[in-house]
Amino acid sequence: MNRTAYENDPHVRSFLDWAAPLIAGERPLHHSWNSPRWGRRTFETVYGAFVAYDWPFAVTLPGESSPRRGRSYDDSIAVLDELSAVLQTSAANEDAGTFLEAAIAVIRWGGVRRNERRLRELGANALPDLRSAAQQLDPTIANLDRLDRVRDMNSGFSKIYSLVIEGFPIYDSRVACALASLVRLFCEERDLHSVPPLLAFGIPASRGSVSRDPSAGDLRFPRLWAGHPRLYAVSNLKAAWLLDALAKRSPFAELGSKHGLFAIESAMFMIGYAPVRTLAR
Repeated sequence: MNRTAYENDPHVRSFLDWAAPLIAGERPLHHSWNSPRWGRRTFETVYGAFVAYDWPFAVTLPGESSPRRGRSYDDSIAVLDELSAVLQTSAANEDAGTFLEAAIAVIRWGGVRRNERRLRELGANALPDLRSAAQQLDPTIANLDRLDRVRDMNSGFSKIYSLVIEGFPIYDSRVACALASLVRLFCEERDLHSVPPLLAFGIPASRGSVSRDPSAGDLRFPRLWAGHPRLYAVSNLKAAWLLDALAKRSPFAELGSKHGLFAIESAMFMIGYAPVRTLAR
């Protein structure tokens, strides 16, 4: 299944029409959560969640000796744009060493350091392996039934692919939680008794004691487990298609195609620390 077939599915079209006013801010969100680390956060709109983006990081870029630090959206986008340029230039120049160094920097920015070990195991093969997978993950030509070259895929590798592939968002437990929450709320409002298969986003393992599975009753979402990269890639691609379509129908479009996608994904990241349980009618 490609993007056109996916977006033409009746349930997907119906969800996009339902979600568009929420993403555009025409319908309030009224979502809040409380965390020992982050404190209490409240978001009245999806765009407000993007404005409130907060991710503290310290990462040393290839060729530099001291770390870059930041926590705002602008801080992150500046560093990620630079890392994207390094990844793409080193790939074009067949510079496997610099590519690996930049990929590790992405992992460190994202705080998913367990993937650094896997990258170091790949070594010089990281460049050809990830480039081969990226060819199948390009949302403009991807087919959900042909992802056999995607051998490494989880929240950490999703971050790397997002900087190598245009239109490919990060898909982690928080983004998944937010998207699946919206799907569950859509199903409830439309009196659907099960989650349509094409909207059944996989839920990665949550970190710590926080549950990020918005399943309720018969509205269930599958779990994503280590060792099943294709299933993870399917959810990531569906998220790419949906988020891009929604971004184009909202204020996020004013940020441009590249940054608009990262901005709406960042909003999902902030919302998805915990499931959204209700929406104002």
